[in-house]
Amino acid sequence: MYYLMTNKGMMLHLEQALEALLDYNVIFFGEEHDSRVAHEVELTLLTELIGRDASLVLALEMFERDVQDSLNAYLKGTISEDNFLELSRPWPNYEEDYRPLVELAKARGIPVIAANVPRRTAAGVAMTDEISSDVAGKDSMYLPPTLHLDSEEYYERFAALMKKMPHSAPMKGLNVKALYKAQVLKDAVMAASLEPFLDHHILFCCGRFHCDYHLGIPYQLQKNHPALKVAVVVCAESVTGLPMKGRSRIADFIWIDN
Repeated sequence: MYYLMTNKGMMLHLEQALEALLDYNVIFFGEEHDSRVAHEVELTLLTELIGRDASLVLALEMFERDVQDSLNAYLKGTISEDNFLELSRPWPNYEEDYRPLVELAKARGIPVIAANVPRRTAAGVAMTDEISSDVAGKDSMYLPPTLHLDSEEYYERFAALMKKMPHSAPMKGLNVKALYKAQVLKDAVMAASLEPFLDHHILFCCGRFHCDYHLGIPYQLQKNHPALKVAVVVCAESVTGLPMKGRSRIADFIWIDN
């Protein structure tokens, strides 16, 4: 049995929760990338939401903007899966964790947004501490018209996360402010990728840090569209170490698998 707890402490069974979620324009599910539970929840959410809204759109952090045409071609059946995977740079855990989402979307004929900035551009920003067409090069077409670097809370949380990284991590020796710019660029590009679909319900699967506390992608999106209704959902396993006050801030709904 599945339940969702609201940030007010109200327990909803799955049917009630789905009705509540469909009151929002964009539903972010913040995953731990290596969590089997999280990936099962994503598939359950997608299955149930499509069953209630056949015009739903799925957005994924795990694909980059420049592979959208290849993803579209695969969803339409005009290229093979092998060709699609060769062109789209899937994450190492694609087969087990994200393929079920893409295949369900393909079977049900719903769009899938390859949302993320190409990693080469994010890396360039992290190295140069500059967001510009010179750094982005051929990826300049994906730079959003607006990008908001003004969240002190997000910067503080990002800097704290960087401090916790092991010394062997590739990003450890880089300038934190430059890394933060690259992080915000990812968020802003992912928010901008939704623009053509804001008249649909959107389920967005991304890493938790990109949506916790309505920071990251939701922050960029709502700065540009203040009236947009956005929900953030996380798994109970992600917040067990937080006090109740912290849990109520991190997300609008906490998924509980009982």
